[in-house]
Amino acid sequence: MEKGIKQSNKLDMKRRDINILCMMFIGLLLSGCAINKNQIDALAKFNYTVESMQDIRLAGRDMDSYTGKDGVNLGSLPGIAMAMLRQDLPLEARINMKVSNPTTTTTKINSFKYLIEIQGKPLFEGTVNENLHLATGESTVVPLTFKANIFGTAKEKGVENVLNELFTRKGEGFLVLKIKPSIKIGNSNIYYPGYITVDRNLAKSIGKLVM
Repeated sequence: MEKGIKQSNKLDMKRRDINILCMMFIGLLLSGCAINKNQIDALAKFNYTVESMQDIRLAGRDMDSYTGKDGVNLGSLPGIAMAMLRQDLPLEARINMKVSNPTTTTTKINSFKYLIEIQGKPLFEGTVNENLHLATGESTVVPLTFKANIFGTAKEKGVENVLNELFTRKGEGFLVLKIKPSIKIGNSNIYYPGYITVDRNLAKSIGKLVM
């Protein structure tokens, strides 16, 4: 009888120990999830701005070659016409994006997906693997490059209208930059849900260089 009671007590103690371990594991898991969620939420609180744009080319020519003292450089138009005939009007540039951390959380950003939209439609998608470790108040500049064919937009809206949008700095919503940053958990990149809009008027940065 005594032996049976002792065995029963041992089983109860084992069950209790297992329950305690399970509760500790669940607690650690929930704590880890909360930390990861805070880090992901912090990504949206960062400041993302376009510091500058460089190496901007349209149809293989520097953007400033399309303008002169009296406006559009007529000598550049045959190149545009040939590009339209080939149905290949490439726009390319390097965007220098500044990332700043105004939060009280030190966050590591592992990589970015970035999206260039033209008049609300996807134009170019890219990924940059840049391991950033930004403490409070720190910032850095991340280069994003793109090259895309804007023939479809030029055909639909007219070449003159497209050039006007690019050169006059008034193209609000014409050329838009969005990003999707991520943090690394284990061997996986966990991306921020949805894209964060960085700049709704990339054309103004182009206009500054050619006007």
